[in-house]
Amino acid sequence: MTTRIRQHHPGSYKKYLKVISITIGLSVFFIQPLSALCQDKPVELSLNKAIETALANNLSVQLSRQDLEIARGATEAEQGIFDNLFEASVGTGKTRLTPIVQNGILDEDAHSLNASVSKRLTTGTELGLSWNNGYNSNNSSYALITPLYSSGVDLTISQPLLKGLGSEVQTAGIRAAEKNVETAIFLVHREAAELTSQVRKAYWELVSSWQDIEVLELSLTLAKQLETETSTKIETGLLADVEIYQPQAEVARREQNLIGGERAVGVAEDTLRYLLNNEDWSRALTPTDRPQIVKEIPDLSSVLERALTNRPDIRAADMKTDAAEITSLSMRNNTLPSLNLFGSMGLTGNEASYGNAVDRLTSDSDTRWQVGVNFSHSLENSTAEGQYRQAKALLKRAKTSADLLRQQTRSLARQTVRDIKLSLKAIEATRKTTIFSEKRLEAEQIKFDVGRATTYDVLVAQEAYSAAVADEYRARIIYAQSLAELDRIQGIVRFHIP
Repeated sequence: MTTRIRQHHPGSYKKYLKVISITIGLSVFFIQPLSALCQDKPVELSLNKAIETALANNLSVQLSRQDLEIARGATEAEQGIFDNLFEASVGTGKTRLTPIVQNGILDEDAHSLNASVSKRLTTGTELGLSWNNGYNSNNSSYALITPLYSSGVDLTISQPLLKGLGSEVQTAGIRAAEKNVETAIFLVHREAAELTSQVRKAYWELVSSWQDIEVLELSLTLAKQLETETSTKIETGLLADVEIYQPQAEVARREQNLIGGERAVGVAEDTLRYLLNNEDWSRALTPTDRPQIVKEIPDLSSVLERALTNRPDIRAADMKTDAAEITSLSMRNNTLPSLNLFGSMGLTGNEASYGNAVDRLTSDSDTRWQVGVNFSHSLENSTAEGQYRQAKALLKRAKTSADLLRQQTRSLARQTVRDIKLSLKAIEATRKTTIFSEKRLEAEQIKFDVGRATTYDVLVAQEAYSAAVADEYRARIIYAQSLAELDRIQGIVRFHIP
């Protein structure tokens, strides 16, 4: 890092400032924060590298990706209601009875082998096909055929007429889950945009801390130089002995300030490391980029249009509203009575051998059929009514949250565009202040050299110049951080999300 000491007028003091500038620049470039207390080589870090590392490693982004997988799993689970269901059962049993009539059943053996396939359609229609096989043997003299084998096929159908009618209701859970997946995707992008903004701000804060070190080193060097010059003047009899105390006290104070600046560098490094999920806490981070100033004020209407259209958390809020609306529709349907039309048809073959039973099933089977209607409804219906009430409230809440987010976005966009405009003005103003403060310091130093100014006058001018340089640096950092905030408001990442 190099200290930017501007040279505006020729003169001996200006040359002196230039030497100080080069010296401080070289020392700051190679310095490591004393708080690190280590000899490891610093890590040079660009802004792009910092953002890419954070997007790949940050735990908050990883949590968002895991939430996305959870949402996808929920969608797959909702689709399960339309899966083909296969069921099979094998059973055997023996019954021994005390006869109540002469020649009644004393012993009975029964075996069964059954299989079925069922399917629910998106219209709510439920279809079932079953194959049932049985064996029965007893020692009753009344049995016409023993053992008796049976084989039968049954087809069943059920169609809801009120609750559960139609594909819109039947697929509500799937459609709501799909909306939640879209919500989770947008939230991943939201987290990435938030993280990118945080990393950019933390990076520029670290740059600002290093620049503060530059200024503090410069201020300390100027104070030490004044201490040396004062000591020389005392030795030559131009100043009284007591004049040395003021520059000495100022050197001590500025050394304390430098320690505070080094502490601030450590804090800024730790903040950035946390966002990067960087496990190497022993090596200092040296930022290699500096804010680039583009004297262009963003158009507020364009910013608002992009933010309200593309901002991930707004789109996620809209998806959440859609999911709540679908759920509300489903809950309203659940308050209706259950009225189902059902029907069944079956073929059965009964013979003394299993092969003959199967042959009869296909040639001369017994038949059966049934048609009817089922009706059921809870007299209080508390569960369904309560769930519908909750669903309506959640829908209103989702809509209100989306509206609130848009309102906040409008406010933040205006504020941030205003901040960028003002920071550009501040950069220009602080630049002028730095120039004039430098001229003032040059003048005070020249006056001090000829005995027309005191050490206090020079120290005040030094402090004003250092503060002006720090303010100019800070104005540039605020500008860069405002640009990061503007991208966050618009949901812009500008980097690939791994």
